[in-house]
Amino acid sequence: MRPDGCSASTKVTGMATPKKQSPSASRASKTSQVAAQANPPGAALIARLWDEMTKRDQTTHQLAESLGITYVYLMKLASGEKHIFQLGRETLVRAAEYMAIPVAQAYLLAGALSIEDFVLMPTLDERFARVREAMVHDPMWCGLALSDDVWQQTPQEARLLICLLYEHSAKTTWLDWTLIPKGALEKPKQAS
Repeated sequence: MRPDGCSASTKVTGMATPKKQSPSASRASKTSQVAAQANPPGAALIARLWDEMTKRDQTTHQLAESLGITYVYLMKLASGEKHIFQLGRETLVRAAEYMAIPVAQAYLLAGALSIEDFVLMPTLDERFARVREAMVHDPMWCGLALSDDVWQQTPQEARLLICLLYEHSAKTTWLDWTLIPKGALEKPKQAS
């Protein structure tokens, strides 16, 4: 039994069955198991930290000290009471060092980054250019495609309409309309 009241195999994320526990520790374990089942963002980081802590045969107090945070704050993170993805860079760097993993991996485990964060999203004009390029190479539409000069001078709303017509006619989807910011095509209202 550790000084903090947890056995070496106890994991807050509910991933291991605790050894003999007091009734209050058992309630805490059940609460943590429910939290783990919900799989909140950042639960992967806590699980990895607990695994490393167990490997090192350390206490949660020692883990908190290694991360540079208080024991109470660590327990709030583990229970989901505090959001893990809001941890500061210093804490995530310490977590990465503690687990001997790259800092970027700690950010991913914490839920502070997602895979989409590594993908460059094209602008609306770049998306229009892709549709126009497809039009130019489509035998049914190449004669209707606007020249470069005319395309550049065409208002954005008209380019959007042309792209929509082409997509509908060609039964393709070049533009992901969920990624177009609301109001991107609206003109600012002028004061009267």
